[in-house]
Amino acid sequence: MNVQRLCPVYKKWLQLNPLNARQHRLALQAQTQQAHQQGKRERARELGYQTFEAAKVILNALQSTSSNKEKAIQEDVLAFGTMGMYLSSLLAQEQKKREAHAILQECQQQLIAILPLHATSPSICRLIASLQQTLEHIHLPECTNRLACETLH
Repeated sequence: MNVQRLCPVYKKWLQLNPLNARQHRLALQAQTQQAHQQGKRERARELGYQTFEAAKVILNALQSTSSNKEKAIQEDVLAFGTMGMYLSSLLAQEQKKREAHAILQECQQQLIAILPLHATSPSICRLIASLQQTLEHIHLPECTNRLACETLH
């Protein structure tokens, strides 16, 4: 599952241009939703992976944590978490439960990894904690017990 869907040059550009990168992430999100609504499952899944990867790059880009950037960082955290949940849902609909679980786990691990970077911002820490809690309680279709589901699939 550790396949990179964005070219290294594009990823570097996303890191160096956070304002433009956010606009690109929003455009990718819209394209993903549009493909999904049009029933183009493979396209929606591929765009979903690209959007998730872009959101992760933006989330990990070194940025100033001044108070005027806090809202942007909150949006980045929320976009990453919700895109992970959305992509996981798309994968679960296609009966790709292992991939769906892997996305949820990657999302949780990434949120845990960035938490210390935002220790001085209670609102960002609360948002991360809230997303973590939500991710912990997501049950994919036909999975009533996450551990049992991972073992079976």
